[in-house]
Amino acid sequence: MLYCTNDRGVGNSNGKHRVVIRVFKKPFRYWYPGVNIVREIIDGYKEYLVEKSIVVISEKAISVAFGNIYDESLVKPDPISKCFTKIVDSYLWGRVLYKLFHHSEEFFELIRETPLDHLASHKKLSMKYGGLIHFIKPYSEAGIDTTNLPYYYVSLPLRNADKIARDLRGDIVRSIDRDVYVLILDSDRTFKPKYISNLAISTRPSYINGIIDLGGLGYILGRLFPRIFTEYPTPVAYDGEWLGLPQILRISRIAEKSMGHGFGRTAVEMLKTLGRRSFSEVKWRDMSRIKHYPVLIFTVSKLK
Repeated sequence: MLYCTNDRGVGNSNGKHRVVIRVFKKPFRYWYPGVNIVREIIDGYKEYLVEKSIVVISEKAISVAFGNIYDESLVKPDPISKCFTKIVDSYLWGRVLYKLFHHSEEFFELIRETPLDHLASHKKLSMKYGGLIHFIKPYSEAGIDTTNLPYYYVSLPLRNADKIARDLRGDIVRSIDRDVYVLILDSDRTFKPKYISNLAISTRPSYINGIIDLGGLGYILGRLFPRIFTEYPTPVAYDGEWLGLPQILRISRIAEKSMGHGFGRTAVEMLKTLGRRSFSEVKWRDMSRIKHYPVLIFTVSKLK
């Protein structure tokens, strides 16, 4: 795939350039816990890993491969967590803010079809990882992801994602003897002010320079003021020659579109895709029923 864009301030330049972005995409088998990520990338893309190419990897896929997952059925909801979950999901989002964001039907479907105990367990876990600012987010709180996993497992955010990006880059470079860059990506939302180049507001933790995590508040601000902010997925960590925040966000948006969403954007969509009635019926072997795109290769060149 080939993309051509106009960009200002790419890298260390203050001029305006025509930027050509090439994307190489291949399907992979599902990355089960314990898979060798570096070996998977090299086996799949070795001929495309040229100098200064960018390896874009899904954070969720890394978390699963590293075993950075958790069984939410172990989180027992209590009356307080149930009460606050109902207030936040059913009233704050379901009755107050949905009119401003125009996505009430999708959200109400998720609420109706997910038992309160399960929602409360998810909220309780997000409170532990991200605090109140992430508890109030409507979904994927604190970067915890419920899709593309069996049973009641969720993938947890990478707490040391910057080190992981650095280590993955180092392992790939040593294996192929070519300098490449690594970008770890998540589909959670980030909002960049349209007239500020080096600042963005994310709805989950990020290790990228210029991105500020505001959790649910960031989601509310970004969706309330679409004329002020441009919406992107969240680049979680990056290691390599600095390309500038606008270019990293642009690459992230292209990558998200190319990667797709596996079995669906939500856990409820995953159940429908698999034809299951409950999360307990989703098995590990089900994960291999569709093609997955956990990693893409980008090359970026400038035309004067």
